Amino acid sequence: MKITKKETIVEGQYLRFVKKHFEAGSGKAGIWETIERRNIYHGGAVVIVALTRNKELILERNWRAPLESFVIQFPAGLTDRAGESEEEAARRELLEETGYRAERLVPIISVPLCPALTPTRGAHFFAPDVNFSGKEGRDIAEEIEVLKVPVGELDDFLLNLPPHTELDLRVPGILWILKGQGLI
Repeated sequence: MKITKKETIVEGQYLRFVKKHFEAGSGKAGIWETIERRNIYHGGAVVIVALTRNKELILERNWRAPLESFVIQFPAGLTDRAGESEEEAARRELLEETGYRAERLVPIISVPLCPALTPTRGAHFFAPDVNFSGKEGRDIAEEIEVLKVPVGELDDFLLNLPPHTELDLRVPGILWILKGQGLI
């Protein structure tokens, strides 16, 4: 497949709706509708897997407007500041959303966040031994409950979520990678 034309249909403050015209391997033409972020740098997002000195994983019960529901996720955010590295964005987002500070960040993996809809990628970082500083700085759209889950209780927690809460499947997927690398 190859893209033959990109056509912006609607452009908002943060998003643009794009039609990507393509030629399939069969030679037939088609159109795929996508959404692109206008306000990002690098791959677009950072995700932080934070672990306390007491071996508690920091998770978020985060209200997501598109789903109109809470979702269990890792702390995360956009790389939306010019000149800021992904590592700097990860430190900032962890502190803003949870009040925890990361002294060390280990790059894990960069993955597409929703490949059928957007080209945005999430750079995942492991933050061992985070410290609580208490300085949160969330924006108006962030309704987040910070959860500390002991590593030994993760499986039970993920299989028995709080009421009215969904699970972002990247959580068990990234945890599987970290376990395979011997990090948790």
